[in-house]
Amino acid sequence: MDIKVKDSLIGGAINGVINAYIASFHFQGMETVPMSLNMITNSEVTVWGQAISLTFGLGIILSLITSKLFISKLKRSHPKNINQLQTGFWTHLLPIALKQSAALFGWFVALAVIWTKFVGEVLVSSSTAVVLVGMFAFIITIAVEVRTKKSIIYKRSIYWINFSKSG
Repeated sequence: MDIKVKDSLIGGAINGVINAYIASFHFQGMETVPMSLNMITNSEVTVWGQAISLTFGLGIILSLITSKLFISKLKRSHPKNINQLQTGFWTHLLPIALKQSAALFGWFVALAVIWTKFVGEVLVSSSTAVVLVGMFAFIITIAVEVRTKKSIIYKRSIYWINFSKSG
């Protein structure tokens, strides 16, 4: 079974819209919103701050939902191969979710630091900030879904389960 990015586009778009809507409440009443600030800790709401907070919480939730739905789909379409999958919640699915979320969290923190270092403090309109948070949620959703599905199918060894030949 091939894991394709295009299979995650609709979910990504839905999540992008939902999180943009939620972000609109965070940025409500603000004429301009900083992309980032030139300090690690602050009490201001920033676009990168919203994106970074999305990566971990949204990443875990999406990974767990994706894994359960994906395994359910595979049980129906490839019942002979289900014993080869990583399906234990505590032993496989939760660690996969934590790993995916931590990796995205790290990437987004690194990107925010690089942004701040080379671009500096940039102010955007609140509507632009909402759109940017929606785009970040879109990217996070696609990355989490694809990486979670691959983590379920591909075991930690060099072997790959070939779902295309069964059922």
